[in-house]
Amino acid sequence: MPAITDLACTRDTYAFEKRGCRVLEVTADDDGKTTCVVLDATIAYPQGGGQPCDFGRITGERGWRLDYDSVTIRRDDGAVEHRGTASGDVRVGDGCDVTVDEERRRLHARIHSAGHALDVAMLRLGIDGKTLEPTKGQHGATEAYVEYKGKLDETHAYGDKEKLMRALESEMANIIAEGGTSEAAELAYEDAVKACDGAMPSFITPDMKPRIVTIIPNTPGCPCGGTHVKSVSEIVDFKCTGVRVKKGVTRVSYSIPGMESWQ
Repeated sequence: MPAITDLACTRDTYAFEKRGCRVLEVTADDDGKTTCVVLDATIAYPQGGGQPCDFGRITGERGWRLDYDSVTIRRDDGAVEHRGTASGDVRVGDGCDVTVDEERRRLHARIHSAGHALDVAMLRLGIDGKTLEPTKGQHGATEAYVEYKGKLDETHAYGDKEKLMRALESEMANIIAEGGTSEAAELAYEDAVKACDGAMPSFITPDMKPRIVTIIPNTPGCPCGGTHVKSVSEIVDFKCTGVRVKKGVTRVSYSIPGMESWQ
């Protein structure tokens, strides 16, 4: 069954406006000040996968508007809910246009793509998924990191945290300079498994067609619903800001230009 909202942002990171959408639902949140609107299609990214949502505006054909700062997706039916302050009378059936904050969208795409590229840098250092398995990440303007299940032994070539950080920075500099082109596509389960080098999270079942992102050609892909840059050169620069090991989990934190932590 198709999702109730067509999530167009997964097809084009660089589309910042979508015209000709239609209102499917309008509700008021309990605070009495926030309006929630569901559309048949949107380019606004709903928060998920460690990536914050887009901000923007929905403009109705009858002159109303909704300035939204919260976008979430209902897991049961795929409805995308835009929450914010409404001006005017929003009605079910109204035609409307959706815009997103371009600067915010581009920054989050760059941060998220840097997290995927970091996985590639790990592989280039000889640290595969059996040693450090990528599990989750955070890709926001205030904090960015990737977490890996496992830890490096002190005797490992990169067992020293500072040595690992410097090696990752060097490898990321090479990756950014190469400027590889990323790809994202929904694949049949068997093709997705192959694209991800034989590994697939347990929450993705054989009846699904997951969206697989390959951040650099000829490297393993990863199931991901986020927005990503077309070329990794758009990341511009990369700093490894810390490595933390706790309860068998290694967290690698990073920063790129445009983030609050970048200096």
